[in-house]
Amino acid sequence: MDGVTSVAVSYRYRQLPLQTATFSTVDLVDAEIDKANEELWQNFREWMQPFEDSLLRWQFYEKLNNHNGLLTYCVSRNHRSSRVWEMLEWIAEHGPGSYGLFYCHDDEDFKDSTFPGRKPSMDYCNVYRVHRLLNGQLTELADPFFGMIQGGIDPIDPMNRPDEASQQ
Repeated sequence: MDGVTSVAVSYRYRQLPLQTATFSTVDLVDAEIDKANEELWQNFREWMQPFEDSLLRWQFYEKLNNHNGLLTYCVSRNHRSSRVWEMLEWIAEHGPGSYGLFYCHDDEDFKDSTFPGRKPSMDYCNVYRVHRLLNGQLTELADPFFGMIQGGIDPIDPMNRPDEASQQ
């Protein structure tokens, strides 16, 4: 079972120069950040061009009402081999001011899976995992909202019920 993830990420350059801006320099600092964002967004579009496929759909809004740099994407293949992971790592590296949350259910995420940064190795094949993009870091967290997929969101598959398995 492959889940579908739909996500919105605020994709932007580092906003740190605003911390030291004064009332008289804030417009200049804003203009510098806007220029850096436009360059970042163009680089992202160019980098994403080869990744156009039927499993990963994305749309990028440079300006949307009062929000700038909004990336939305849907992926129908959440497995660790999906290109979405490469995309998120690229965003974390090149857009350190970016932030967002997304959920992933990977039914092949078993205890013996070896994923970078995962300690200790756990069996996550029946739960959603939350991934947070913040300050140039992509971190994986426990999902506090949905709980178990089978037995929580969906009924337990007959092949996974102890009473059914013992009858075979």
